Amino acid sequence: MITVNLPNPIGEEHWGLWIALYFFLAGTTGGAYLLSVLFYGKDQGLVRRSALWAFLGVVVGAGLLVIDLGQPLRFLNLLLNGLYPASVMWLGSWFLVLAGAGLLWVYLGPTSRGVQQGVAVLVALVVGYTAVLLMQTAKPFWNASPLLPWLFLASAATAGGALLQLWYPHEKLSRLVTVSALVEGAVLALHLIWTYPAATPGVLALLVGPLAWAFWGFVVVGWGLPLFLERRNVALAALLTLVGAFLLRYFVVMAGQV
Repeated sequence: MITVNLPNPIGEEHWGLWIALYFFLAGTTGGAYLLSVLFYGKDQGLVRRSALWAFLGVVVGAGLLVIDLGQPLRFLNLLLNGLYPASVMWLGSWFLVLAGAGLLWVYLGPTSRGVQQGVAVLVALVVGYTAVLLMQTAKPFWNASPLLPWLFLASAATAGGALLQLWYPHEKLSRLVTVSALVEGAVLALHLIWTYPAATPGVLALLVGPLAWAFWGFVVVGWGLPLFLERRNVALAALLTLVGAFLLRYFVVMAGQV
């Protein structure tokens, strides 16, 4: 199995960089597709372009999952060896397959608004199930509060909006990104406060411990600075927001394993 990790002195971890990258790609490209369908449905060029980005995010993300598993056949076994509707991982795998097929369909040819919205539901499930998957474990940083799915959805909206801004800067989109970033920051703060009694080592690792570089990097570079720059330099704000989106998923994945 290939193992590559950013500086992480917390010791051995079960899930590392590949999982964080998968969460980042699924959230960012999925968020871009959701925003384009919800708020820019009349712009079919934008919807189809964001569908292509989200499709590539699903394909690359699935590849990262296979790398993390170490055995590609284990991924196929998950899909082909029976029905396991009570398994979040089994459901998530099928969400990936169906969302990927739907996104490719939207990209390749004209589709109705209803089809695009149906695919958006599948994409939202892909974005949200990653947090639900973490919550199914016995790790208090992940499951001591019910806010993790909402944090991932808010982050997906922020990062997806930032991705759209790189080729479609627009005043309405700028307002959406600002609002979703504020919601994301509030949900993150509430999650840390909520989980602190049960997951004190994980929260302290973020605030003053070995993961502080990622947490404060997100707060300062990937969240606060983009909010400041949103009306001054949209492209730079968008790029920094994407950096922050990755850092958020990285420290969430790692802090749950402290």
